Amino acid sequence: MKISGKEALVAFGSVQTNVKLNRLTPAKAPKAQDHATNIVLSTTSDTIRNTTLNFRPEIDVRGMRADECMEMISRFVDDAVVTSSHHLRILHGTGNGILRQLIRQYLSTVPEVISFHDEHPQFGGAGITVVEMG
Repeated sequence: MKISGKEALVAFGSVQTNVKLNRLTPAKAPKAQDHATNIVLSTTSDTIRNTTLNFRPEIDVRGMRADECMEMISRFVDDAVVTSSHHLRILHGTGNGILRQLIRQYLSTVPEVISFHDEHPQFGGAGITVVEMG
């Protein structure tokens, strides 16, 4: 982005840092198709930024059908991974326990999930699953 003395200001997406010039190598001139790649990277960066700004670590899936619920939970957990969230709350209600069981089966397959458990009884108990992410 900019050279000042023996350092250069370099950007990696939205992150900027100073790097010593002797640690950099010249880049090749961009090809015509690289413009399309830059657009995709820019769009992806914008999507991640919007996800981070709008992400809430709690979701309410009470009353949903199982397939609809699992689609939302999958997106919710993916967004949690992208935003580096560590504590999540999933409000599924008690009912017959079907959503709770499906959600926990899914969570057990996600490598980034460290643990999950019922919320404290005072705050919802078995109707809420608390998820700890790594």
